[in-house]
Amino acid sequence: MRLNAATNGALRILMLCREDRPLTMPEMMRQLGLTEALVIKTCNELMQAGMLVGQRGRGGGYRLNRPASSIGALDIIDLFEAKQNLFPCRVGESGECRILSVCKLRRACEKAHAAFRGELETLTVADLALDADV
Repeated sequence: MRLNAATNGALRILMLCREDRPLTMPEMMRQLGLTEALVIKTCNELMQAGMLVGQRGRGGGYRLNRPASSIGALDIIDLFEAKQNLFPCRVGESGECRILSVCKLRRACEKAHAAFRGELETLTVADLALDADV
């Protein structure tokens, strides 16, 4: 599975953010190598989801809105990734696969997707957190 830029950015931003101190947009851009547009878009979505809180002005920035241990990696992925079948199998114009009942590839891909999600299911932002001095 390939994560889109927003998902990758969101995971990296949350790896760096803390509850106790704000992180400014320029700090995120510098430390993570992200563009301003990506940081703004991603932080806005994370704030709407209740994962980040932002404060303007002197001493402001972004910080975690809840404990890092309560934010699951899979929650972030599900927030930013399209809800589509990762392994579309379409044979024929009707959109239905003619060999679905005997297709070993489809079953293998479904198992791989389940393993991917299973591996990330228990992973939290606390598990991914970076030291403050990156």
